[in-house]
Amino acid sequence: MMEKTSTQLPLTEIHLLEECCAIEEKCADIYRHFGKIFSASHDISSLWNKVASEEDHHANLFRMAIRTIKPGKTDKVPCNKNMKDIINALELIHQDVETNRPPLAVAFELALKIEKSLAEFHIDCILKYSDSDISKLFLQMEKHDQGHLELLQNAIASLRY
Repeated sequence: MMEKTSTQLPLTEIHLLEECCAIEEKCADIYRHFGKIFSASHDISSLWNKVASEEDHHANLFRMAIRTIKPGKTDKVPCNKNMKDIINALELIHQDVETNRPPLAVAFELALKIEKSLAEFHIDCILKYSDSDISKLFLQMEKHDQGHLELLQNAIASLRY
């Protein structure tokens, strides 16, 4: 008797990638909001909109992964332990910045905090996933997080001078 092989990821992995997509979208919403708040400065607004656009791209990469990554090794330890905490924290940040207009320095601090927590989450996922395609996706996301951290830190440094 021939064993049936699935061409779709297990539901737990699909759910994880959908949650990752939601996280990236929430970050994009926050950064886009910052772009509106600081629209008086073209450079600052452009920076926020650039980062928001990149977060949209990351969400699309997770969507594409759901459709294209085939099942690999079964992972016993999913990396969604901190996912709900991240989503809840992002929701609170988004609600807060929509009701209380933060100064630019606080917006940058929040963005750095977000990107650091996402980098840690993505590293955690890289370490826990034995499936190489999924690990590669999280490695790619972690590299994007580091790029955002560098971009934000450079922007903060340029404002000080």
